[in-house]
Amino acid sequence: MSCHSPRTWIYSKHCEENLFFACQRYTTEYPFIMEMMTWSQAEEYCNNGYNGLASFAMSQMSFFSKQNFPIWIGLHRNGGSWKWSLGLEEDKHWNLSNPSKDTTCVTISSEEKELATKNCQTQLPFLCTKDNMVLVKENKSWEEVFEHCRGLRSSSTSKIHFNLLSVKPGDEHTYVMNKVKEADTEEVWVGLRFLGDEWLWVNGADMLYTDMLQCPVSKKHCGALSKNDVGTVEARDCSERKNFLCYSYNP
Repeated sequence: MSCHSPRTWIYSKHCEENLFFACQRYTTEYPFIMEMMTWSQAEEYCNNGYNGLASFAMSQMSFFSKQNFPIWIGLHRNGGSWKWSLGLEEDKHWNLSNPSKDTTCVTISSEEKELATKNCQTQLPFLCTKDNMVLVKENKSWEEVFEHCRGLRSSSTSKIHFNLLSVKPGDEHTYVMNKVKEADTEEVWVGLRFLGDEWLWVNGADMLYTDMLQCPVSKKHCGALSKNDVGTVEARDCSERKNFLCYSYNP
């Protein structure tokens, strides 16, 4: 008996057909910058125009080129360990050889998707990170942040709406924690609320954190992420004042 991995195909269909569909709460893009810069120059460029040099919470990435060439990403050696410039730890799916002291910045090959270390002064093109998460560094109660996110409007188009962020366990949680670490408060509100007898995301996303108390103590009916990450969402008093995470979407 042989087993075959399922294949993924894309089909064109008539737009009026009734089909299952998938929604996405927030998106992450990796703009490719076709300018030759050192690693530090690339980091500054991405920090000024985007969220920073590309940091991958997941090991699967696709690139556009059939030519294989190195591209700067946000992984570099900091002290005795590898760190992402945006704060993420090294992804254990990647394999890095032991570099010399002169090759402490990391590239990814455009087609083979392999990491390699290079001298940080080498001039190369690079990938930035751009996402639609918004960290608001204002201290508000959960009810206030709920109204704040929904009241935000894009300056470029009136079609963009905002809501409190929802999160899934795993890679998505790890990626969001990167943003939490930038907050001014030790915890950050997200869109999780205990209503009736269950925990619900305010945007209707599935609740996949199975370790949330089904009967939380009095007033601890709102969800927050802590910089001291425990891999889940914490139940907190909704009147506490914290920074918070919104996200934008086009309904």
